[in-house]
Amino acid sequence: MRKNGLTDLEAILTVARYRSFRSSAAELEISTSALSQMIAASESRIGVQLFHRTTRSVSLTDAGREFVETIAPAVAVIRDATERAGAQKDSPSGRIRVSTSTGFARQTMPMFLSFMERYPDIELELKAEDRIVDIVSEGFDLGIRFPMDVPKDMISVPFGRPQRSAVVATPEYFLRYPIPKTPHELHHHECVRFRLTDGTINTWDFEFRSKKIRIEPKGRLIVNSGNLTRDAVLSGVGIAFINEWHVMEDIATQRLQRVLEKWVPVHDRPSLYFANRRHQSSSLRALIAFARSWTPDSNT
Repeated sequence: MRKNGLTDLEAILTVARYRSFRSSAAELEISTSALSQMIAASESRIGVQLFHRTTRSVSLTDAGREFVETIAPAVAVIRDATERAGAQKDSPSGRIRVSTSTGFARQTMPMFLSFMERYPDIELELKAEDRIVDIVSEGFDLGIRFPMDVPKDMISVPFGRPQRSAVVATPEYFLRYPIPKTPHELHHHECVRFRLTDGTINTWDFEFRSKKIRIEPKGRLIVNSGNLTRDAVLSGVGIAFINEWHVMEDIATQRLQRVLEKWVPVHDRPSLYFANRRHQSSSLRALIAFARSWTPDSNT
């Protein structure tokens, strides 16, 4: 477990975040029994029960929730001050926790691996899930999302290359069905639909020569991840509208055929975002600077 003078409080915040002694112990790199004893000792010292415990779950009591909400900002300030003092070393160090989507996790993995090679004293934890999380309350240092998904109160830094979607299907599919020449012709096709984290079905937006068209795709299959979309379209079930990064290799090897390319606009670059803290750790500053200059073709 990292030693920063806040061991007991960090343990409480970690259990509150994970709602699991096993996961929290793994995060803190201590045994489950040691963590349980640490929490029990803290509750005895404070004089209130912080957590409800059963054999299946852990949850905060009302007193525990109030305690966590009170100490979390203070612990963050002290942690930042400790890391800032440690930044006087020649090389940045410490752990950085990153929240992102599964697609961006795969897309940016080369950047993170290059970053870790340059900064061997920095430990990186990357958590990929498609729901939008509150990076502050869930203990992340930064997130990576599309610009439109970044909360307004966060500092956003664009990086990497612009994003673009691709409309694709297998060549075998197009032997059975005509290739669409305009977005409107997609209404005659079986489309792989995508459910967004807010529960709605993703619309397919097109633009060519200032003409904009929004299509509500029709199809019997609905998925909620880019990987599942790719798997489905490769099976020949229909046409998909997917981030081109997922299928560039499939297009290059002709396993998938791209259509309506001139109709698909180029979007903004992804954003790396973080809370507006007055002080940042040296490791986080190093990652932000590294991301600003990184491109997918970088050899750094």
